[in-house]
Amino acid sequence: MQNSYILFFLAMLTGFAFIQLPVANTIFSGLETFLDVVGIVTVLIFAISIIWKAAQALFKG
Repeated sequence: MQNSYILFFLAMLTGFAFIQLPVANTIFSGLETFLDVVGIVTVLIFAISIIWKAAQALFKG
């Protein structure tokens, strides 16, 4: 159970890395908006899942 929290947190950090990834003046500059969207969606999904698991653990007792 504890490992899933760490995994979700690392996935959130990966999402932040996608958002902050500098791709200007590279061959991947066309993917900048796509990487931002992927990063934002990743952060949101895993933040919600961490909150959900914490709420379940809190109310489970």
